Amino acid sequence: MIEADSFFEQLKDRITAGDERGALDDLRQLTKERAPRLYNETILQVGRLNQLEASERRGELTREEFRVETAKLRRSFVSLVDAADRVMRSGALPTRRADVVFSRTPEETTLEKIIGANNLKSIAWLRRGLDVARSVCRVVTPRTIGSGFLLSGCRLMTNHHVIPSAEIAAKSYVEFNVEEDLEGRLSPPYRVTIDADTVRAEEDLDFCLATLKEPALGVPLSEWGFLEIDTVNVPAVGEHVTIIQHPAGGPKQIAITANQVVNIYEHRLQYSTDTMPGSSGSPVFNDNWRVVALHHRGGNLVTNASGDRMYANEGILVRDLKRRLSL
Repeated sequence: MIEADSFFEQLKDRITAGDERGALDDLRQLTKERAPRLYNETILQVGRLNQLEASERRGELTREEFRVETAKLRRSFVSLVDAADRVMRSGALPTRRADVVFSRTPEETTLEKIIGANNLKSIAWLRRGLDVARSVCRVVTPRTIGSGFLLSGCRLMTNHHVIPSAEIAAKSYVEFNVEEDLEGRLSPPYRVTIDADTVRAEEDLDFCLATLKEPALGVPLSEWGFLEIDTVNVPAVGEHVTIIQHPAGGPKQIAITANQVVNIYEHRLQYSTDTMPGSSGSPVFNDNWRVVALHHRGGNLVTNASGDRMYANEGILVRDLKRRLSL
């Protein structure tokens, strides 16, 4: 039998030794069914760790700043373990061995198992992802490069801070098929202009919706398909979202790892999915490849009415966009 004292002390030792991700995964499994508040907080902490590591990779933090912020996070992780320990002592969590799941499978157990949440995806899911990726485009304006996607009716969705007005739209264009082939060569882009008279852009929800002009020659807009949206079902904390984007204005890419929802606040869906400048205006997909949010920013974001903050990325829920638009 594994004693609670020993288990939680082991978690704290692993965090101190640098295995914070594995320790948090074990804590997440322990609290998933019996302590939802602690489970959600664990997911939030994983999101903070993901975003901190992503900021360091992108050069947004110096090595020393990263070290200092990591130390702060580890102290938060230890406090979370202590909180779980207190809940355990109160009797809310059992101490049976079956409730303690280790990240590393002991040698005497089966050689295969699901570690944490089941992240296995079917090949059909990947194929569907390739299909919907066709509708994602690069948005080029006189001021910046962003991302966007095609909705029914030849409508382009992107951010207000990418296309804030009809004047900017008149000088902008979108490009489909900006991606690399299997040899790493850039495929030929297909340029489409925007009907500036149709632009509707609002700053508070950071959206821009406009109609694209049908090309007189070449590939018709119908070739790129359009994305379906989900204005009803909001992904829960801990569920996964996927973003297809043009990071740094470059070829189309997809983020399919470390992409959990970490918080929902009013009209904001916050997640740990990696993005970069140029990703603004990308579609945020649920596991059914329906758009649930419009990606628009990342950083040290407000997470609640009290003003608490965390490092994350953020999209505007299409549920709330629907209230302004005919989607």
